[in-house]
Amino acid sequence: MEDNAFLITLNKLLKKVPEIERAEMLYDYVEHFEVGLANGKTEKEIMAELGDPHVIARDLLATYRVELAEKDQSVSNIFKALFATISLSFFNLAFIIGPVVGIFGVYIALFVVAIILTISPIFLLFSSFFGFTFENFTVNFFGSLALFSLGLLMSIGMIYVGKFFYMSILRYIKFNIRIIKGGRAA
Repeated sequence: MEDNAFLITLNKLLKKVPEIERAEMLYDYVEHFEVGLANGKTEKEIMAELGDPHVIARDLLATYRVELAEKDQSVSNIFKALFATISLSFFNLAFIIGPVVGIFGVYIALFVVAIILTISPIFLLFSSFFGFTFENFTVNFFGSLALFSLGLLMSIGMIYVGKFFYMSILRYIKFNIRIIKGGRAA
């Protein structure tokens, strides 16, 4: 490895990160090389101190994805952060991804049920016009009112459950990054 191959490799591995954020990430490593060379160390010694650029890039990408998920709360950002963190340890891949996918599937199913309950009164009232009787219409009207109310309440509840689910995954990812980097668990 010659002529700052470490920094070139790290820069290539971080190509998914926008230029400004990538420059901020690389600044500390550039400074580490400058200080080390000024103190008489060789590039090989500095690279040995820093470690493998692939591992460093994975850590930096995981941290970047978590920060992005905190700023811009979207499903794609949380999944990118989750998969970046999963790549850091085998435990996550083996024991966490299955339950997270299962819980997410149940959440999506419940959200679809809430939406169907909310729009079902349209179909119920529409069907009452074909077999119109006063008794049938009142039963359909109050039944559709009950279904709409239940669907609306369930939709609101699923929004709060979704926010809780999002924040829980984000907290777990941060916890995991702290553990992997050697920080305190609690």
